[in-house]
Amino acid sequence: MKKHIILTLTAAAFVLTACEQDFLERYPEGGTIRQDQYEKLDNQLEGSVRGMYARLYTMGGSSHDEFGKRSIDLWGDILASDIALTGKTYGWLYQDEQMLTTNRTGTIWGFYYSQIHNINATINAFKNGNNFVTTLEENGWPSELTAAGMKKAQLDSIYNKAAYTNALYYAQVLGLRGYMYSQLVKFYTPVQESDKFLADSIGNFDCIPLYTEDKMDAAQPLSTAAVVYNQAFSDLEMSIKLFEEFGKDYIRNSKLELDREVVCGILAMAYLNECVYRAGTPLYADHVKKALANAEKVINSNKYEPLKQDRLLTTGFNSVTDPGWIWAQEVTVETSGGLKSWFGQVDIHSYSYAWAGDTKVIDATLRDMMPAWDLRRMWFNDGKANSIYKDCPDGKFFSAQNPHSTDADDIDRDWLSDNVFMRLESMYLIAAEANWRLDDYTQAAAYLTAITDERIDTTAFLWNDGYTQFKTDLANKDKLKEAIIYNWRIEMWGEGYGLDTFRRFGESRKRGGNHDYAKGVAIKPSDSYFNFNIPGSETTYNPYLKDKKTE
Repeated sequence: MKKHIILTLTAAAFVLTACEQDFLERYPEGGTIRQDQYEKLDNQLEGSVRGMYARLYTMGGSSHDEFGKRSIDLWGDILASDIALTGKTYGWLYQDEQMLTTNRTGTIWGFYYSQIHNINATINAFKNGNNFVTTLEENGWPSELTAAGMKKAQLDSIYNKAAYTNALYYAQVLGLRGYMYSQLVKFYTPVQESDKFLADSIGNFDCIPLYTEDKMDAAQPLSTAAVVYNQAFSDLEMSIKLFEEFGKDYIRNSKLELDREVVCGILAMAYLNECVYRAGTPLYADHVKKALANAEKVINSNKYEPLKQDRLLTTGFNSVTDPGWIWAQEVTVETSGGLKSWFGQVDIHSYSYAWAGDTKVIDATLRDMMPAWDLRRMWFNDGKANSIYKDCPDGKFFSAQNPHSTDADDIDRDWLSDNVFMRLESMYLIAAEANWRLDDYTQAAAYLTAITDERIDTTAFLWNDGYTQFKTDLANKDKLKEAIIYNWRIEMWGEGYGLDTFRRFGESRKRGGNHDYAKGVAIKPSDSYFNFNIPGSETTYNPYLKDKKTE
């Protein structure tokens, strides 16, 4: 049985439950904490950080398809058609199967902005009540002081143990804000067709309001996507610097907490998602290189291990103890969402909507792309034992408690399988794609085959010939691109990268025949389906948005 983790009352104060549209009220009731409320709390910084992490896996309301980050991951993968819904008995997630963004945009907007508001309150109060930021601004980084000849005793008098503790909390808060903005901006920045990317187009596109700690209560006008991305980059880079300067001996309490490698991974993904809008400018190559550098920081840290072939079908992607998981949530009795969770929606070995018939499966067109040599075919049910569960991901995601049976007497009714947010393979794929974008095809292939070499089904007929041809084809730029896209879609299936990949490459795809809605339809990310408009409710609270297009 998993250990019980109970958040402090201080932390719980930050778990938000009010409606999303309340965010822009100056003093919202219940949805976010006010500055004056925050300043009355004990143990402010630690408590607020704990609550922000709790918010990653919670959402207000009773809908069983709204459970924080992993639900947003799921929506995006369905929207991009990597995940297909085969029916609608219960109806959860069917709006995503229909490629409707109007009913999700308010939830996404509210989820990220309510978190940003609390982060800003924390930063503001931290700056007002703690001298760490002032000390840093006045004295500079410890490495700079040491390089200038300062003795350890003098350095310790400037940055004592408390300062190091505060620096690491500050790093986490900035990292979380950078993450929230990097997610918001990608949803609310439209996608052009792949052959019509406008050079530096985000520099002129009014995207979302930017709220920082000094501008958090009054409504703000829309900022360009470039300005929002730059805020995310700034927060994330500052967070990494703080971890590097003050966190050399830092050991986080759980994989849910941010550390240097998590933030580097977030920053790498943000630069990669943003770079396509910089096509034709010097910033394109610069930002691709930054994506690569941050991914390589994670890889070269040697803190995590790639998933090897002999464990590919045995992990179940259900435990934070996996050595390749970088960022993840350990699910306990207190934090389990029950049916309102990833495993409650997707896993056929749990008491779930999928087990009951509303299956979430791999898109048939994507499934048919999988070559005979690819062992990842075994991640998806072949339907021989029970055709209802054909194409379900029961070889990739399955209950830690019940890996095999779908009998009613055996299924997992505790929902204590853990949630993966980021794993090492995503860093290899970022590195492969970044090198491809920089025209270094040899290095791109090297990062890609570091994954695929561990995905070979040696029992398949003529597997050696097929995989040898696959590797030979990687010398061709277009074939290499296809292989990178394919591996983003297969390796990271169900982990929340589907919509990003679809939007980043800008190419059309055909929905498989196992979708319940729009079977066989060709879609491309520039279609109106995939534009997230500002929620209409925001016009009530933000006068700057009254003339903007809303849902």
